[in-house]
Amino acid sequence: QQQKQQQHDDDDIFTGAQLRGGNDETKPPASSSSSKMSNFLQRAPPAILMLLLTYILISKTGTNGIIGLVLLLQVGMYSETCSIVEDYHYRINNEPRLFKLEEVIEKWWWFGTVLSGTSVRYIAEGMYGAKKEVLDLVTFGMVSVGLLCAVVGMASHVCAGPDVFRSYLGKVAASHFALLFLVGQSSFWIKTVQEYGILWVLYPALLVIINDTMAYVFGVLMGKHKLLPRLSPKKTVEGFVGAGLSTFLASLPLLNFLLSKSSGGDAVVNVKQHALIMAAYTSFIAPFGGFLASAVKRAHGAKDFGTLIPGHGGVVDRFDCQ
Repeated sequence: QQQKQQQHDDDDIFTGAQLRGGNDETKPPASSSSSKMSNFLQRAPPAILMLLLTYILISKTGTNGIIGLVLLLQVGMYSETCSIVEDYHYRINNEPRLFKLEEVIEKWWWFGTVLSGTSVRYIAEGMYGAKKEVLDLVTFGMVSVGLLCAVVGMASHVCAGPDVFRSYLGKVAASHFALLFLVGQSSFWIKTVQEYGILWVLYPALLVIINDTMAYVFGVLMGKHKLLPRLSPKKTVEGFVGAGLSTFLASLPLLNFLLSKSSGGDAVVNVKQHALIMAAYTSFIAPFGGFLASAVKRAHGAKDFGTLIPGHGGVVDRFDCQ
């Protein structure tokens, strides 16, 4: 029985590795160096294009461009996550995927509710001087309406019963999970850029890009020991460690360079301390956003969150560690 269970676990890991696709740092054992190079060449142009477009956006629009970009990313990440969860529930219940207006309204109502207490709140307070009491009332009212509609909707369903409730609550829980980890977390980019400036959003974002890239490089060149095989079968210890060392080495020179190009950069104190703390967080915490994204995809039988970015997948696939 133990041998059978081990074989089942091995098969499950291998299936997950196949399913995970081109978002991790190593290839299955059968892949050749040419396929690795092909994968790299497929991923590199979209990544360079995204960096170039971000640079143009920041240079032309400044803070407002960053805020607009964050809002677009939040819409994309939430939409992708809800989509793979809904596809999964339709698939396991053998139901055709039909457009249901009430489900769409409810899904985006909760998105708007969370935005009213995070991103939209920061924008309204920081740019338009909105009163805190009014914003609190709006968020509280939206939560109340959402709660009433959710409960009445379940009770009035034509096939109301345990199975329907379980399916509905599963989708709602997944969407709220996405709101917490994707929309809630990314809203702090808006708060940060308003209080501290673009540099303190750009700098950690670049560190994550360095860490993610070097994890891929070290994993391909040296990866032998799996890090968390049941969640992300292609991530390796060598990739994780190599990426961490690379991030620490790049952190201080990168911060000094950005400060030299930024107005008011000379006023920043404890530069070395800032760089080391940011590098530590980027190396030891940020990768777990990718591990969590891998777990969500494996749980719902999805290869990627989307197909928007060639070679990378969807928005979540590219920004999970951010």
